Amino acid sequence: MRLPAHDRTGSLEVKMTPMIDVVFLLLIFFVWTSSFQTPEFDLPGAIAEIPAGGSQANVDQPPPVEVFDEIIVKLKIRDGLSVIEFAGEQLASASELQNRIAAVIGLGVQPPVIIDPEGQVSMRSAVEAYDAVRLAGADRVLYATAAP
Repeated sequence: MRLPAHDRTGSLEVKMTPMIDVVFLLLIFFVWTSSFQTPEFDLPGAIAEIPAGGSQANVDQPPPVEVFDEIIVKLKIRDGLSVIEFAGEQLASASELQNRIAAVIGLGVQPPVIIDPEGQVSMRSAVEAYDAVRLAGADRVLYATAAP
């Protein structure tokens, strides 16, 4: 039997570039497929709670709050008079607008209110509508502008 010769004195060269490429690909894969949301079993739920005793329905919970995207108030000129339009209905005055906005905010939501005046509406009418909405308790009141 012949033994291999050990007269090779060359060094073993390890290529690091392919290994680094594989590590980066694995890192990208795991970051991409991971979920950064809280697992559902860690959140408190009605199933995990101990019942209060008896089989009574819980009537103390308020009804769910309806979600409003935004409220649009249009200011128009009709027959030379400034008209306030809220949800497609014409309102008589800024105080009526204030009451309607206060009723929406009374539901426990704070949607942005967008005031959209036509081109011929006076600044006084626009500021009156703004003041009425702010007095109703709205936090975010915005003005719509025409596209340039």
